[in-house]
Amino acid sequence: MSARADAAAEDHVQGVARTVIGILGYTHWPAESGGLRLCVVGSTEYAAGLMHSSGQAVGSRQLDVRRVELDQVKNADCDGIYAGEMDEQQWRSLMRQQDGRPLLTISERGALCRIGAMFCLRRQGEGPGFEVNLDSVARSGLRISPKVLQLARTKAAP
Repeated sequence: MSARADAAAEDHVQGVARTVIGILGYTHWPAESGGLRLCVVGSTEYAAGLMHSSGQAVGSRQLDVRRVELDQVKNADCDGIYAGEMDEQQWRSLMRQQDGRPLLTISERGALCRIGAMFCLRRQGEGPGFEVNLDSVARSGLRISPKVLQLARTKAAP
């Protein structure tokens, strides 16, 4: 891979981290603790920047980013899930385990927005953009700033 392609890939990874941290910063949970736990699941392409962001402040909370195996998510006490590659059955099973919890869900795969992920990342020109599933946001129990929602391209729920 050329140096230019390497630099573009690294810029995208950092852009994804900034986008996800921005979404986290404009999200309010019903009961907020001192920490903000983001669990990374599945095989990811762009999570490296997030992993390096662990420990930084997001609003008044300290971000804790950790990779978690799918079968361990139930016990990981996540405030948010950043999902990489996973099939529909795995996603539905994961969401059933978390049912009733206020949980922010962000995916690298646009297909997951059609089956319940709140935010799905996509390339937008030079940097990352995202789609939002407003139905999932409404059912989540979270308050997300309209500023974030205005930046997204809305994905209609099925």
